[in-house]
Amino acid sequence: MTITNVIIPVDFSEVSIGALDCGRWVAARAHVSAELLAVTTPRYANVTEAALRSLAADHTNDHTPLRNRVITTDDDDDVEGVLVREALANEGSLWCVGSHGRTALGEFLFGSVSADLIRNAEVPIVVVGPHAEIRPNGEVLAVALDGSDLAETILPAAVRIAADLGLRLRLLQVGTGPVPDDANDTAYLAGVARTLPHPEHADYDTLHGNADDELIGYVERTDDVAMLAMATRGGGAGARLKAPSTAMKVLRRAVVPVLVLHPAEPEPPAVDTTGEVPLLDLRQRVVVGIDTHEASRPALEWAADEADRRGAILQVVHSWTLPVAPGSMYGYPIWPDIEGCRSAALDEVAATAATVAERHPALTIETIVAEGSPIQVIEEVARGAQLVVLGKHRHGRLATLLIGSTSASAVHHVDCPLVIVPCDEPEPGE
Repeated sequence: MTITNVIIPVDFSEVSIGALDCGRWVAARAHVSAELLAVTTPRYANVTEAALRSLAADHTNDHTPLRNRVITTDDDDDVEGVLVREALANEGSLWCVGSHGRTALGEFLFGSVSADLIRNAEVPIVVVGPHAEIRPNGEVLAVALDGSDLAETILPAAVRIAADLGLRLRLLQVGTGPVPDDANDTAYLAGVARTLPHPEHADYDTLHGNADDELIGYVERTDDVAMLAMATRGGGAGARLKAPSTAMKVLRRAVVPVLVLHPAEPEPPAVDTTGEVPLLDLRQRVVVGIDTHEASRPALEWAADEADRRGAILQVVHSWTLPVAPGSMYGYPIWPDIEGCRSAALDEVAATAATVAERHPALTIETIVAEGSPIQVIEEVARGAQLVVLGKHRHGRLATLLIGSTSASAVHHVDCPLVIVPCDEPEPGE
């Protein structure tokens, strides 16, 4: 990918405007233009366009022309979804995004558009954290590696972007514990360097200790590093409460922008190594995802009627996850009741199926209860289905940031036809 332009999404917050200097610097080094991008509802389109023009005028100079563009959406809770679609549609664009660098708990409570964009777009994105500054004289793009295949997924993007920006690559290997300097460290980096376009210009360093602390310290004391690059597993905030992400911890404290990639999950093979063909349920099925019977009643009834009309099986799907439990007052963790969580989920779905069966006695009903996020479970069950039905609630922006929107996420992950049924009581006058 050759950089054709730089896109800087802004919502006029201080953190998003903080990415402007980095975006202009990247655009100037790549000799391309930069574009400010805002997402809003049709009602505020004119106001947003005027504000964006003013912002572009304040930051434009002769070296880095700034264009501006406004995208309107009817769903003001789907900003992240709009940005992901734009990132996937603009192959030659390099995105430069400002980030609060929230902790996993902060992201869980308040949400993070930048973190969602990294996880879902699956393209390299330059993230400007709260402490990041531009180093005009920097000439190195440092690539963090730990010997894993995941870490090395950043290399192709780092090679291309370094070439476009006129930066030299430097490979950094981070070990754990007091590993002595020996041939094993340099042998790994030398082997990686031989895969690069110009291995004779290979530059690398080894770091020993805690990965995020070592990387942050190295960048702080090494003035020629202009940008750091690394891959991330991209786990959600809930997952990172249990297993913190090194990349997210680094960009929160890094003094330079960080090029981050959450690589796409590899497609499963058509035939596995044991010679067994993965089974795909090709029966006529209508899949409906529920929270509770009462909360999902409109979606459930619509799906049952449609399955009955089609002569299809109705699969009622419910997911459950372990609650995030705080520690006790003595500092010991409080372990959740795993079996209790699972039993409650099974009871909920069984009661729901019994209620549907009373209204549709001839309908074949199957129940599926699985541990995991709702969208992951729905995506798995929906493969080969005729239709997926989900409910949508009229959450406010804060509620959506807190609990997410399964129906909005399903648009990007479910391959079969999808019907979204409103599940809120109409307000007076509607």
